[in-house]
Amino acid sequence: MADDFEPTVMSDQVASSDEEAPRASSLLERVVAAMSLAGGAISCLIIIVVLGLTAVSVFNRYFLGRPIMGVDEATGFLVVAIVMFGAAESLRRGDHIRIDILFDHLGPRLHWWLELWSFLAVLVVAALLLITSWHTVLFSRMFGAYSTGYLSIPMWIPQSTMVIGAILLGLVALSMALRLFRVPKR
Repeated sequence: MADDFEPTVMSDQVASSDEEAPRASSLLERVVAAMSLAGGAISCLIIIVVLGLTAVSVFNRYFLGRPIMGVDEATGFLVVAIVMFGAAESLRRGDHIRIDILFDHLGPRLHWWLELWSFLAVLVVAALLLITSWHTVLFSRMFGAYSTGYLSIPMWIPQSTMVIGAILLGLVALSMALRLFRVPKR
């Protein structure tokens, strides 16, 4: 049975994380892919910023004896932004963790259904994240919530990254689910 298995969407387009993301074929997929790629690029840039901030902070604290105030707080907010901006691109490239041992022992038809189920599950989670983070941002703006640390910035600013990330993740999950319908179930 395993010998005649023909992988479907994710497996034949992304064999490993070292390869390119699947090529978009529809206008929706191209737009979503561009947005996802931009989110991934922003995530990469933020990683570099966090690395730089951390290095400068460590140097100042341990070599100059003068810690930079607010770096820990800013780094915490930036780590959330890294995850939220990068999650959609990871899904699009097929880099999220999944249990491939199960997929390897399924026929093509069941494989197709499980992939559809997984993309729809991600879409539901993204929708729930969007709803809750949107309400959190509105609440923070309405009550003028500020961070309690040294930076004391309006909380809706770092919380907005969750809204943007949820939108990106939902769009990629929807795009990947729709792509499945162009692939025969066999």
